[in-house]
Amino acid sequence: MSYRDRITSLKKTEIFRELSDDELVKFSSTLQERTYPPNTAIVREGTPGNATFIIVDGKVEIRRRDPRSDFDVAIATLDQGACFGEISGSPSSATVFAVASTKVLVLKKKDFDVLLNEHHTLSVSLSRIVAEHIEEIKNRELPGTIPLDTLRFDDAVIACIPEQLVRRHRILPISYANGKIILAVVDPHDVTAIDDVKRAVNEKYPKAFFDLVIITETDFANFINGEYKSLLIKQKEAFLDIESFVDSMDHIQSDILREFDFEEEADEDVGIPDIEKEAEGAPIIKLTNSIIAMALKRGASDIHIEPMEKEVRVRYRIDGDLVEEMVLPKRIQLPLVSRMKIISKLDITERRLPQDGRINIKIGKKSIDFRVSTIPAKFGERICTRILDKSNTRLGLDKLITHAPVRKLVREMIRKPYGIIYVTGPTGSGKTTTLYSSLAEINDPRTNIFTVEDPIEYDLKGINQVQVNHDIGLDFARVLRAFLRQDPDIILVGETRDGETAKIAIEAALTGHLVFTTVHANDAPSTFMRLIEIGIEPFLISASVVGVIAQRLVRRICEKCKEVYQDPAALEYLGLPKGTKLYRGKGCGACGTTGYKGRIGVYEVLVINEEIMRLITSGADTLAIRNAAVKNGMKDLKEYCLTLLKEGLVSVDEVLRTVVIQN
Repeated sequence: MSYRDRITSLKKTEIFRELSDDELVKFSSTLQERTYPPNTAIVREGTPGNATFIIVDGKVEIRRRDPRSDFDVAIATLDQGACFGEISGSPSSATVFAVASTKVLVLKKKDFDVLLNEHHTLSVSLSRIVAEHIEEIKNRELPGTIPLDTLRFDDAVIACIPEQLVRRHRILPISYANGKIILAVVDPHDVTAIDDVKRAVNEKYPKAFFDLVIITETDFANFINGEYKSLLIKQKEAFLDIESFVDSMDHIQSDILREFDFEEEADEDVGIPDIEKEAEGAPIIKLTNSIIAMALKRGASDIHIEPMEKEVRVRYRIDGDLVEEMVLPKRIQLPLVSRMKIISKLDITERRLPQDGRINIKIGKKSIDFRVSTIPAKFGERICTRILDKSNTRLGLDKLITHAPVRKLVREMIRKPYGIIYVTGPTGSGKTTTLYSSLAEINDPRTNIFTVEDPIEYDLKGINQVQVNHDIGLDFARVLRAFLRQDPDIILVGETRDGETAKIAIEAALTGHLVFTTVHANDAPSTFMRLIEIGIEPFLISASVVGVIAQRLVRRICEKCKEVYQDPAALEYLGLPKGTKLYRGKGCGACGTTGYKGRIGVYEVLVINEEIMRLITSGADTLAIRNAAVKNGMKDLKEYCLTLLKEGLVSVDEVLRTVVIQN
């Protein structure tokens, strides 16, 4: 854009019309041009204001966080000729998103300071004009109620969450456009309700952000009792395929087993053609499908097929615990194992060596992967099948991290331009889901993302994934070195297992890349000591690490049978006030009499600041780093657990099983 065009644009901007031509010429010479794609955050609330933006073309939306609901609410839309953005260095009072492709002229604070020194009269006049405009935006109040019949509806969006959730929380997701979901709410201050609905919506629209409009109780009731009923059929159809598939397998084991001619013991020397023929027979196919279907219905994460001396045991891992599902006659062992090997494309003739394979099943519109691992055991080949439900990678951070302040810290960390973010926790604690959900939030066509994994658990659209192959020397370190020649923006390293991998990851972080990886440590502060143990210099750690996320998974109390009870001794032991309500599950059909249904994450997020950097560099111990982090506001695993306990989401037993309580 030429200076002439800039001056023409500035003259069309109402707040600059009182400047003279000479002043406009001087002013325009300090401006920089920038174009933002749709749905891009130009300014974020709370970040230091270091520029003023003048819209040349396009449209932006001003959003402000409602402190009562912790929810971003649209307060204004600005288009050509408007300006926004504080230039004082103080925290920005609102978030500004580009609604469409938006071209702006940018006056940076450093250029404004030069203008102030060289053209005092102009800068004073400009300061007053911009300040008045910004103050007008700041003083805009949050919107009042909007008639529901004036809003555009999308049936598919309205039907994307269950009816009971809509009725209980009085919230409707009504439309989706340009990556944004509009939520119509009766009570904008019901934080729990809004978070519940956002998590549910994110299952179908994982990368969506949300806007809030307020509707009346009357409008909501009229809609629910009228037009909404016609949408319920569509909602039921969305789940019909998978439910019918699973339910059809629910009670068929006994019928299948009658079709086998059982012998007391299996013949280990039976010929391969005979095994293959039996493995392809209808009864064993039905049994295998039944085992898989029941695992899906019960929400299992793993299926274990375990040969014993005189029988075959099938167990499921449900909510972190192994549960025995069935015990089968020994005669079924060979055809069942062979069937699993056939559908996962493994060699059924090889029984002496471990093998790894995959299965993909499509149920209706839902695609589920299974990672199959075999190992020769004393009484025959043992099979462990990990269920990789792709919908888990689309949960989003809103659903994973229930505590809003902790979730905000994680979001700020993953949007850093460079540095390392470590995720730590035991096997099965949800580290992969956290990493994939984080990548999903920051993945866009302008970003080049690479992952190196062992193995690749889920396919991620738009992301370059590489699996290590130790047989040919393709390990984490070698792949990571190759990534650095591929012009990456973001790199995910499945696991930092050794000093070489750690050093290359740090090198990547120090040369302008954002790196995600996992490391084995008990908690967030222990991560630094672990890195030092594998040979990383403390000064490199302090210079490269952005933060650490430690996590665990705990079982969630079943909502169907949850009850309140009193336990003064437990309250005293946990350091909670007398009278605090405790919850537990009595056990019912919905949770298999366990009292638990599903799992929830427990997080400890340590953000690096100057004090912690100094402690790491000086070789301080883990306790000193922990104390500094807590002083800086870190909520540790224990505090996060107690928050979930007070919210009625987890039981005392789960808290004690997950964290160490020090009195």
